[in-house]
Amino acid sequence: METKILLVDDNPNVLSFVRPALEREGYVVATAQDGMEALYQAETIGPDLIVMDIEMPAPNGLEVCRLLRERGDETPVIFVTVRDSIIDLEMGFKFGANDYITKPFNVRELLARVKARLPPRSMEIDEYLRMDMGQRKVWVRQEDEWQEASLTPKEFDLLQHLVYNAGRPIGKSTLLERVFDYPEDVETKTVEKHVWSLRQKLEPDPKAPRYIMNVRGVGYKFER
Repeated sequence: METKILLVDDNPNVLSFVRPALEREGYVVATAQDGMEALYQAETIGPDLIVMDIEMPAPNGLEVCRLLRERGDETPVIFVTVRDSIIDLEMGFKFGANDYITKPFNVRELLARVKARLPPRSMEIDEYLRMDMGQRKVWVRQEDEWQEASLTPKEFDLLQHLVYNAGRPIGKSTLLERVFDYPEDVETKTVEKHVWSLRQKLEPDPKAPRYIMNVRGVGYKFER
């Protein structure tokens, strides 16, 4: 699955030099030039990280970040702004930012911060489950040995999306759209079938899952 970054700034000059730099690193970059568009893009494309200016047409970056956090979106946010006082820094973190860089900035510094704030490409979920996002591989510990789980591409995509949003309930319609590219109004058991298959391959006891949990009336969430 490609790593998606949402770049939000009302200055076309910033977009014109930051976007290519991110794309050269292999990221898929979407852009927005105001707060309303940023909220829409965050909802529709499900970015892995947001790089956002504070000073822009309403709602500004602080308000966008606050609204994202209120609706349970924990996507990492890096503010890029001319505001450089301690008060501004504290305000940014209060509204839910994960990092903060002031203008003017060196694009190499921004890239370093992006890499540091992206969800890890390789992670050990716990003593029984391990993932490598880059290689798209998953290992399950069985009888003191790590064994690779044989996942289909879509099973891995579904697991990765749940892991990136660990602890956050994800609706079935959202999973259908973002993982399987289905319209939200399609009636299908695709999500349920893939969740069932993942549990058979990953859970110590598929009938009493410890990782992929049902959320009544919503969908599923990943527990670490």
